[in-house]
Amino acid sequence: MTKKSSNKTKVLVVDDDSFFLNYITHFFNHKEYEVITASGGDEAVEHARRVRPHLIILDLEMPDRDGIETCKVLKADAATREIPVIIVTATDDAELNQKAFNAGAQATILKTVSRERLLNLVEVAVSTKIAAPSDVSHA
Repeated sequence: MTKKSSNKTKVLVVDDDSFFLNYITHFFNHKEYEVITASGGDEAVEHARRVRPHLIILDLEMPDRDGIETCKVLKADAATREIPVIIVTATDDAELNQKAFNAGAQATILKTVSRERLLNLVEVAVSTKIAAPSDVSHA
């Protein structure tokens, strides 16, 4: 799903759960965002290389390649390494959060994040290209 516009902030949303993809995509139903979706890690890497989004929101648990491995691939590629990545998880696990940061993610958020908190985190990540660990949401 891709909407065309040149001045919009491009957000690549990656999740194998179509309900959650629609849920998160709805958060960005604003004129300033262009949402691109992918249903797995391999597809996310393809889209990121081709579209060069401003930000990637990446699910932690996916069948083909999990979010940590996908983030590592994105950060190892010169074409995608500067794109901020936010990893979304269903559990609040400090060890998984640390693995996400070690893989190059700027932040982790719970899938239960509020719309306002997610949009705020996206704005920070896009505007500064980094979100400090204090920006991690446990909403």
